[in-house]
Amino acid sequence: MRLFMAVLLIVSTTQGCSIYKAATAPPPVAVNNVKTGSTRAEVMSVFGLPKSSDLAQSNDRTDVYEFIDGNNEGAKLRIIPYIGADFFTLGLAELVLWPMEVALLQGSEGRAVVTYDQDSRAKTIIVTRKDGSPW
Repeated sequence: MRLFMAVLLIVSTTQGCSIYKAATAPPPVAVNNVKTGSTRAEVMSVFGLPKSSDLAQSNDRTDVYEFIDGNNEGAKLRIIPYIGADFFTLGLAELVLWPMEVALLQGSEGRAVVTYDQDSRAKTIIVTRKDGSPW
């Protein structure tokens, strides 16, 4: 009986976590919009604020961006079957759905290193996955 109560407590407190994670998943990043010659403002509008920025003696700036490339907005429709699964299993589906959502469906981490010239235009752009493999 105690095991049943413990499982019931866990299920009732975790119910909806997969729904919340799916609803707040990051949007896709338009990596293809960043090209050589883009202004620093245009690059920042795609990747966000740089994680680090370095100004060389030649007045060239190198920015390192870290971002999460998520799914398109239509992918958030996965909330509908999550609600149905939670309803029909009395929340037990969260034991499968929440770990799946966190591990597989929250997007992939990326890194971009952009070097700008003196006019703040992109000279070189290197985009990789966070582990260094090609994007």
